[in-house]
Amino acid sequence: MDNIQLGKFTIGQGQPVLIIAEIACEHGGNLESAKRLILAAKEAGADIAKFQLHVPSAEMVAGKIKFWAGSMDDILREVNFAKLEDHQILKNFCEEVGIQYLCTPFCIEASDILEKLGVDGYKIGSGELTNLPMLRHIARKKKPMIVSTGMSTWEEIVDAVKVLKEENVPYALLHCLSEYPPNYNNFNLKLIPELEKKFGIPVGFSDHSTSVYPAVMAVALGAKIIEKHFTIRELHGPDDLVSLDPEQFKTLVSAIRDTEKSLGSEKKVSVDEQVVRDWAHHSVVVSREIKAGEIFSLDNLVPKRPGSGIPAKFLDPLYADKLIGKKATRDLPANTILTWEDVA
Repeated sequence: MDNIQLGKFTIGQGQPVLIIAEIACEHGGNLESAKRLILAAKEAGADIAKFQLHVPSAEMVAGKIKFWAGSMDDILREVNFAKLEDHQILKNFCEEVGIQYLCTPFCIEASDILEKLGVDGYKIGSGELTNLPMLRHIARKKKPMIVSTGMSTWEEIVDAVKVLKEENVPYALLHCLSEYPPNYNNFNLKLIPELEKKFGIPVGFSDHSTSVYPAVMAVALGAKIIEKHFTIRELHGPDDLVSLDPEQFKTLVSAIRDTEKSLGSEKKVSVDEQVVRDWAHHSVVVSREIKAGEIFSLDNLVPKRPGSGIPAKFLDPLYADKLIGKKATRDLPANTILTWEDVA
């Protein structure tokens, strides 16, 4: 796997999971609310505070995408930061509090605004995966790209990867289910290791569920990035129903970090485990009084706890020739835990 560098973060094998708080437009277009969200995301343990940049006139045909609250382009004009100056304020504040700024552009024009900002990389939404001209335009900026793969086919993912490889840009993929909130039957989390195996790059998970569990399961399956919607409830943002609040996000971060610690593959007896092993394993124990010079046999030896003497395996045919038939070096009372000094 080829690791990638996004700002100060290395993403990939042997690195901590990168945790992205997807703030999106939860700020409602208010800079002070956005700053509150940035600070709360930092305090909750997120590595990255991620925003969105929409230029509705370049992104969509006006009035064609309808929601209960109105057309999408009209809604975005109310909750979106579209100016370079606004994102400069957000980026500066992120740097001030010590969290990485990241943003998703939804059209070529939006990506060019972010490039003027001097961003460290780009997050590409699932809806833009098949917009190959846009992918290529951003890839030519030669900055790392994190690309979501929701609502796509294998063929579409392969096409997107071809573009990214042709432009020789570092990239990662995010497995994603573009349901809000998702049906657990549709998660298909085992695609995470499949994507990593097929493309040889870091793979993560963009999670729209209202629970911490899918993201934790994704980390156990090898996800190197977790993206999760983040909100402050009283702001009543557009993604509130599929977002975690600060306390829930803290729980998520803690669960991910604990999961990371649990994913080693070395089989060894730990220091704390050794304490239990010393009493829980079995030793060879004298079942009745044995005199010095007497022959050890299965008639005068039994396995018993604790495990501080000769291991009980020496009573099994696999190892018995090392003990059975040998002589006692001294008188041994019943229930003596046998040591090798007792064997001649």
